Amino acid sequence: MHKILVLTILILAGVNLCLASDDIFNHPSTSKEISKLMPELKNASCKFEQEKYISSTVLKSGGNFKFIKDKGAIFETLYPIKSTVSYTSSQNRQMNDVIVAISNKNYAYLDKNFNLYYKNENEKWIVGLKPKKGSAVSSQLNNIIIKGKTDIDNIKIDMVKNGITDISFKCTAN
Repeated sequence: MHKILVLTILILAGVNLCLASDDIFNHPSTSKEISKLMPELKNASCKFEQEKYISSTVLKSGGNFKFIKDKGAIFETLYPIKSTVSYTSSQNRQMNDVIVAISNKNYAYLDKNFNLYYKNENEKWIVGLKPKKGSAVSSQLNNIIIKGKTDIDNIKIDMVKNGITDISFKCTAN
């Protein structure tokens, strides 16, 4: 479920995300409003760096991220341990359904499971997601913050039990 949430956020954002304060949750919005402000999703190849904070421990990793609009997303971790996680129709049907929904601007999944927030700050946008009470993800996730301008720049995932994951991207359109 954690991987599904990460990818959902990446795709929803679809743009270069900037750093901003966590007061995003003071700016409620709707999927209809946000979808008007989001750019069309394009194929992207990115370098990513991830920091996972669990109590006083920080785990760092990084590698390559690819988003292929008609197929899905791939995280290729290069350090500290090499691994690849693919979210494509043949390997993860549920994740692919989320990708297709976002690509087609069908936000039924997000509306069902999250309260949405949006803020524009210095030509950069911020999207926040907080699980709705009783949703499938509410027992696992506190919130997600996505920041960008044209491509995804940063995603911060705050989990109930597994700490905070902060992922930074440097993308180029394909």
